[in-house]
Amino acid sequence: MSRNSSPPGRALTPGGELRLPTPPGIVRRFWTRHPHLADALIAAIYVVPTALTLVLNLLDADPAPLADVLLNAAIVVLLAAALFLRRRMPRLVLAVTWIGLLTFADYGEVHLIAQLLALYAVAVYSDVRSAWIGFGTSTLLAGLAAWLTDDPAEAPWIPVVIQVAIMMLAATLVGVNMGNSKRYVASLLDLAAQLTRERDQQAQLSRISERARIAGEMHDVVAHSLSVMVALADGAHAIAPKDVERSRAAMLDVAVTGRRSMIEMRRLLGVLDVGSEPAPREPQPGIDQLADLVESFRSTGLPVVLERSGREPANPSVQLTIFRLVQESLTNVLRYADTPTRVVVRLNSAPGMAEVTVSDNGRQRREPSARSFGRGLIGMQERVAIYGGTFEAGAGLHDGWRVHASMTYEDET
Repeated sequence: MSRNSSPPGRALTPGGELRLPTPPGIVRRFWTRHPHLADALIAAIYVVPTALTLVLNLLDADPAPLADVLLNAAIVVLLAAALFLRRRMPRLVLAVTWIGLLTFADYGEVHLIAQLLALYAVAVYSDVRSAWIGFGTSTLLAGLAAWLTDDPAEAPWIPVVIQVAIMMLAATLVGVNMGNSKRYVASLLDLAAQLTRERDQQAQLSRISERARIAGEMHDVVAHSLSVMVALADGAHAIAPKDVERSRAAMLDVAVTGRRSMIEMRRLLGVLDVGSEPAPREPQPGIDQLADLVESFRSTGLPVVLERSGREPANPSVQLTIFRLVQESLTNVLRYADTPTRVVVRLNSAPGMAEVTVSDNGRQRREPSARSFGRGLIGMQERVAIYGGTFEAGAGLHDGWRVHASMTYEDET
C-alpha cells in the first residue's frame, strides 16, 4: 500500500489526512430530527401540483372522462402514501411509482414527479446498484408506455422519452451523490465506534495484565519478606536468654526487612493509586541487588553462596526476572529445607543467554508442589516463558531441592 493510500471507506486529503464530513447546519439538523415531517413535505410536493392538474383538467373546455380523472386521483393517493414510506422501503416505493408510467399519454407528466422522488430515495436510502437498476427499468417502462400510446398527430414519442430519461438521470445522480455522502458519514461513525470499543477492550486487557503482574510482584515481596522476618524472629527468640545483643540485632534486621518490604509494596501499589499524590519512582531490583538479597538470607542463618560468571545482562527486564527467581527460590529453601549446610546460587550469563540455578542440600520438611508453591512456582514459570526459556524445579541429584532456569533474550547494548 502506498504512503498516501487509504483503507476502503476512509477518504484522505492530498496531504494524507483523514477528510472528515462537514458538520450539519441548523436546517439539516432540524430535518434530521423530524424525518416524518420531511416525508410529509415530500409527499405534498407531489400531491399539490398533481391535484391542481387534475382539477384544471376537469375545468377544461374539453375535459377528460370522469373515470380517467378518478382513476388518476386514486393513483395520486397511492403514490403519495408510498412516498411517505420512501425511507423505510425505497425499492418498493419505486416499484409502486411505475404504475404512474402506465398513464404516460394522459397524466404521465404529473406522475413523473413521484418517479423522480422515488429514484432519488432508492439512491440515498438503499444502494447505488439498486439506484441504477431502477433508473434503467424506469426509462424502459417510460419508453414502452410512450410507444404504446403514440399518436402521430401529437409530438413524436422519442424526444419526449429522451427528456424524461434526462430528468430521471439527474434525479439518480443527485441521489447517488447524496447517498454516498450519507454512507461515508455512517462508515466514519461505525469506524469511530469500533475504535472506541477496541480501545476500551485493550484498556481492559491492559488492566488485567497489569493486575496479574502486580499480584506476582506482591507475592514475591510478601513471601520473601515474611519468611525472612519469621526466621529472624524465631532466631531472636531462641537466642534471647543466651545472647541479648545478637537477639536485638536480629530484631533490628526484622525491622529493616519490614521497612524495605513496605517501600516495595508502596511502589507496586502506587500504580493503582488514582489520588493526587504521585507514586514514588524507584528502579526495579536487578542483579546489582543480588548481593544484598543473599546477605538478607544469610542473616537468618541460611548458608547461601553466590557464584557469578560471564557478562551480566544489561536488559532490566531480564535482571528483574533473575532477581525474582533467586528471591523466590531462596524463600522456598528457607521455608521447606531442613538444616541445609550449603545453598548455592549460580548465575551463568553470556550475550543473549542466562542460566540461573539455586540448589541446597537440606532435606525437605515437606516436598514443595504446585499447590504449596501457589503463585510462586507458576510465577517463576511464567517469567521464564516470556523469554522462551525452560524452567525446572525438583529434587536434587543427592539431596535437597534444585531450581534451574535458562533464558534467551535480546540484550541491550
